[in-house]
Amino acid sequence: MPKFEEEFGPRRKKAVFDEKALKVLEDNLGYTFEDRYLLEEALTHSSFSRENGLFHNNERLEFLGDSILSFVTARALYRMYPEANEGELTQMRAELVKSESLYKRAELLNIPYLLLHGRSIKDPLPHSMCADAVESVLGAVVLDGGVSSADRVIKKLFLQDLEEQEATHDPKTALQLWLQARHMPLPNYELLKVVGPSHAPEFTVRLYMNGFEHIESDRTRRGAEYKVATLVLNDLKAKFGDD
Repeated sequence: MPKFEEEFGPRRKKAVFDEKALKVLEDNLGYTFEDRYLLEEALTHSSFSRENGLFHNNERLEFLGDSILSFVTARALYRMYPEANEGELTQMRAELVKSESLYKRAELLNIPYLLLHGRSIKDPLPHSMCADAVESVLGAVVLDGGVSSADRVIKKLFLQDLEEQEATHDPKTALQLWLQARHMPLPNYELLKVVGPSHAPEFTVRLYMNGFEHIESDRTRRGAEYKVATLVLNDLKAKFGDD
C-alpha cells in the first residue's frame, strides 16, 4: 500500500484530536485504523482547513465513502429482497442512507464532538455536515483497509438492524428460523399461477409441509409467500409448541 504522503501529500504537522475519543470511535466502528491520519482527514471539515491553511479536508473521502455505502447497501438489499423491483430497491436504499439515517450513525460515532470545523460554524453542527462526515469515515476505511473492511463496517452500522428486523417481521424468515431451530426440512414455495394484466398481476402460491397446506394470492409473489408462511408457521406452533 502506498505511503500516505505519496498518495495524498504532506500530513498535518500537529495532531488536534483526542486520542481516547478516536479510540471510542474505532470501537463503535468495529475497525482500527492502521493509518490514523486517514481518520483525522475524514474528521476535518473544509471550513477548518480554510481557516488554518490546510490543503486537505474530508470532501474527497466523502465522495469515496458515498460510493461504497451506496454499493454495499444496494447489494445487500438486492440479496435480501429477491422479489423487489428496481423502484422498491431504490426507495429502500434511499431510506437507509438518507441524511437523518447518517446523522444517527454520526451520533453513535460521536462525530458531532470530534469533527473539526471553522469558527464560522457554530454548535450544534448541522446534521448534514455530520452525515457527510460519516461517509468520509467510510471512505477512510476503504483506503486504510480495503473494500472488505468497509463492507464489514457498513454491515454493522447500517444493515445489522435491518437484518434483525427482517428476521422478526418477515414471515418467511421467521418460518425458516423456527424450522432450523428444530432441525426440520426447509419450506418449498410453489408458484401455482399468475393472472391479470402485466401492470397488475396476481400471484398464487402454495406451501405444503409437515401435513399442513395453504394456498394464498397477492399482488406480489413475496406477499403471497408471506401469507402462506404465516399460516403454516401458526399451524406448526399450534401442533409442536412455540418453545
